[in-house]
Amino acid sequence: MKTTLLKALLVASLVTSPAAAETLKKVPATLDPDKAYVLVEYKLQENTMSGFPGSRKYVPLTAGLMLARYDPVLMDVRGLGSATSNPVPGDQQALERFRNRQLVKGEASRLFLLEVEPDTWVVQGWGTTSFSLGSYTFRLEPGSITDLGVVEAAADWAEDQRPADTGDVFVAALLGPFAKRPDVAPARVSFRERGEQDLPIPAELRADRVRPVEFTPGATFGNYLGGLVNRIEGVNARLKAQAAADVTF
Repeated sequence: MKTTLLKALLVASLVTSPAAAETLKKVPATLDPDKAYVLVEYKLQENTMSGFPGSRKYVPLTAGLMLARYDPVLMDVRGLGSATSNPVPGDQQALERFRNRQLVKGEASRLFLLEVEPDTWVVQGWGTTSFSLGSYTFRLEPGSITDLGVVEAAADWAEDQRPADTGDVFVAALLGPFAKRPDVAPARVSFRERGEQDLPIPAELRADRVRPVEFTPGATFGNYLGGLVNRIEGVNARLKAQAAADVTF
């Protein structure tokens, strides 16, 4: 009985686990006309522990965008939840997880090039945070090169929470198991168009072929990442912004 259950759980995990996109470390000599290509630049997060001697100024990029193919009519990730009746073909992928293989490396940013299937896609999440409460979709056509621009992630801290700093580390070391557990916040992300101060698009891609993304907000779907849930812009950030806007002087 236990063996059968373990086998079932293993099969389920293989079916639902996100598969890695083809993340390119260099521009191909010829782009596949049957595929779609995505450019995205990640801004690195500043290290809150940089006060320690020898610590890095920026946090290494170990998590990133999670993308999924989306059915805008059934309003879910293709093949899952309410869109079970619209799976992707058997030899294709519905979920694309982050893989750290940059095309261009800058001091405080990384540029990535993904090769994916043409379809409607949704920004499913960041790391283990699912943006199932509200996210952005975008359309990728065959042979297209779409620039998502520059994305920056942040923790969506509630009003009474904050990231741990060097002082918290020292206190935790003193108190040991009696120390307060560090606060945990879901991720949120923001996008902006590429500017002159950002990493340039490699000449091999021909800038005239690259088009900026057209995001459509408001997409909802099931939480298939198994972690925290949030809106892409951040529920707590939106509440704080609204509270600030409501303040009258």
